[in-house]
Amino acid sequence: MKINNKKEVNTYMAFQLVVMVLLFLITIALNHLGYHLFSRVFALAALLVLLYGILKNQFVFEYENSGQVISIKSYQWLSLGRKMPVFEMPHKKIVRTKIKEHTFRKYLIIVFFNSSGKMLKRNIDITFCSKSQANQLLRDITNNLAKKNKELISEK
Repeated sequence: MKINNKKEVNTYMAFQLVVMVLLFLITIALNHLGYHLFSRVFALAALLVLLYGILKNQFVFEYENSGQVISIKSYQWLSLGRKMPVFEMPHKKIVRTKIKEHTFRKYLIIVFFNSSGKMLKRNIDITFCSKSQANQLLRDITNNLAKKNKELISEK
């Protein structure tokens, strides 16, 4: 199963870029017409939109489940598709997952055992995934955990 948020991030970032360009064009036009105070206000608004975009740090999120391994990759919108593996783990090492939502961010929290047997927790930013994508992601990982638990019970 594959899940990604590329379409949502592309739409959001394109809208943000259009707004910034319009604000800068209005700034230039107002400055040229002699409305210096208004041009500074629009320049400040354009800079705030730019700063918001930098702080929001839009990432494209890709989830793939090959049957044995869960793979989550992430890359920035303007990175020309250079994908960075954020998390790759066999199903058998994952203990539990949940989604935690903050004011402007959404995280997938995965608790797993590392190679030395320590229990670790990993927070993965899935902010731009829709509610249905996040639920589908959580359901897919949880289904694999349930299958793993059934196998462990049947082995006993």
